[in-house]
Amino acid sequence: MSPENLLYHLVDLFYKDKKVVAFVKDIKGKRLHLLFPTGREELVSAQAVVSIGKQKVNPDNLIFLQNLLKEKQDKREKLKENFNLRELWEIVTEEMDKGSAWELVELYLARIPDCDEVAAFMRKALEDKLYFALEAPDILKIRKREEVKALQLQREREYERLKILNEGEMFLSALMSGKQSPLSKDRESFWQRALKEFVLKEGTTEMGRLAEEVLKKHQLNDPLKIVDLLSRACLIERDWFFELEKLNFPTEFKKEELEEAEKIQTLQRSSSLKDLTGLFTFTIDAPDTEDFDDALSVEEKGEHLVLYVHIAEVASYIRPGSTLWEGALERASTLYLPEGVLPMLPFSLSHEKFSLKKNEPRPALTFKFEIDSANQVCSFEIIPSLIQVKERYTYTEVDNLLLKGDLFFKRLYALLIKQKEIRYEKGAFAVILPEIQVRVLPDGEITVQKIEMTPSRDLVAEAMILTNYYSAKFMAEREIPVLYRTQKEPFQAIEERFDSLYHQILQLKFMAKSELSIEPGYHSGLGLPYYTTLTSPIRRFLDLLAQYQLEAYLKGEKFLSKEDLLKILPDLQSNLQRANYLQNRRKKYFLLKYLQKYHSQDTLRGILLEVQARKARVYLPDYNLTGEVLSLKNNLHAGMEVIVKPEKIKPLQEVLRLRIV
Repeated sequence: MSPENLLYHLVDLFYKDKKVVAFVKDIKGKRLHLLFPTGREELVSAQAVVSIGKQKVNPDNLIFLQNLLKEKQDKREKLKENFNLRELWEIVTEEMDKGSAWELVELYLARIPDCDEVAAFMRKALEDKLYFALEAPDILKIRKREEVKALQLQREREYERLKILNEGEMFLSALMSGKQSPLSKDRESFWQRALKEFVLKEGTTEMGRLAEEVLKKHQLNDPLKIVDLLSRACLIERDWFFELEKLNFPTEFKKEELEEAEKIQTLQRSSSLKDLTGLFTFTIDAPDTEDFDDALSVEEKGEHLVLYVHIAEVASYIRPGSTLWEGALERASTLYLPEGVLPMLPFSLSHEKFSLKKNEPRPALTFKFEIDSANQVCSFEIIPSLIQVKERYTYTEVDNLLLKGDLFFKRLYALLIKQKEIRYEKGAFAVILPEIQVRVLPDGEITVQKIEMTPSRDLVAEAMILTNYYSAKFMAEREIPVLYRTQKEPFQAIEERFDSLYHQILQLKFMAKSELSIEPGYHSGLGLPYYTTLTSPIRRFLDLLAQYQLEAYLKGEKFLSKEDLLKILPDLQSNLQRANYLQNRRKKYFLLKYLQKYHSQDTLRGILLEVQARKARVYLPDYNLTGEVLSLKNNLHAGMEVIVKPEKIKPLQEVLRLRIV
């Protein structure tokens, strides 16, 4: 029936998810001007009509029409209960594909029905949706047995799903209120797993989707809030580092990796290595270091000084295509977390086979520098070698020796610091803030130590920079493909950057990020025309890759092509970004937890970084953390030193709210 033929008829239609009766007052194209039982008038699409009264109704008396509509609405709702849809369906399903509602109701009642009975039947059929489906106003498709069976199965599953979601509602409500859950232990366990699935994978798994549906009703779609809830209820381990799982960082080594590592432990070193075990070779590291990947030796040669930088031999054992190589690429680097180390290579290699441990002969790649009295490198040589560390020094021990005027370390320090001065004369532009070391002890105690750049650390850093620079230069000149580290010039130079810590932090905002490139390029932070890293092959995949390329060249073997490196580069960049994020995230979490646990009532030193109308950012130099102040005092400006107290600390959400005292 066209819309024009509906004028002045009563119709049943879908309206706001309900079936209602209405009077057609007018036709506006394909839309009907309707009067509803409530007295409301509205334009509705003609396609919403499901049943049509046969007789026209006088449109002149609106009060009569409204009362009639109310009466019809009530009557039709009551008449629905007179129909057993399954009974009728069983009669007609084998005989008909579709039928008129008038014919179907007549068959069921064994008499001619009226408009209210037909409309009521249509309502019941369309609400039920199991046996009949709407084809047109007052015309129903009659479903086949297979279709009904499939729909019944679907409904059973949906019912079961709703039952499970109801369980989730009860579990979550109990969790939020701190009360005992009414569920069985098995069902509690199910919902604990579902909430963890949501945290780790959100709506990408079936359990995660169930949890998400329950959580949305409580406006709890933030995974961090769920972690907080589970933690407060003691349903997850304390300080659960869920990001490790969420970002799929490999926390354990595969069986194949461990098997490869076991084979490597039995391999004999090459007999062609140059024996440098006679040198006085030493390491300088932190007292808790176990994976030593660099060592130094020094010889005097007249007025010249010969510096040997020994790097742990790794690339001869771990080669492209091996399981350990692929695993190292996936990890990108060793993760040094407050509660422990997740090594890039198995401990049997990183802390034993490859580690340059005291009194243990080890294969190494040695970089030999002869430096004249004018502090110029007059010769450079790369030597596959056999070394033996004679002494293990800590940074503190070497700092004390320098303080006492030890001639050996004094001369070595002067030599390497001169290399640093040369770099800065050539334009090195770096801002280096103190490192904050965070440790979580087995008993849960958190320790925080501020590590300044002391002379001993400067000495080691410069030896490594010198080695990395000359290695990059060596490979660039010989067109050996390698991944270079480059850094563009700062976007802006803050002239006062040496005057205060505030200006140093301000300068960091304008520093370009270091990048990896297949082509050599300038590194502004170091003031060097070429740079790569290969001094930590135990800890960093980039260094392992560079060492492999260099050693392949020295041995006359085939190294990876530029195309090979270009294939590796995207994965390496992504994996490095993940590793850096995880390391920084975990450190900040425990730093905030440390402040919360030990200094929540203490005053702290701060520097105002940004001051706006109602809030400011404050840098805490003793913790390398930035917090926010909301209630500001007058006459505050960026760069001002202030004393603050913690007001709100939420380690999981990385919230640090401060107030100025």
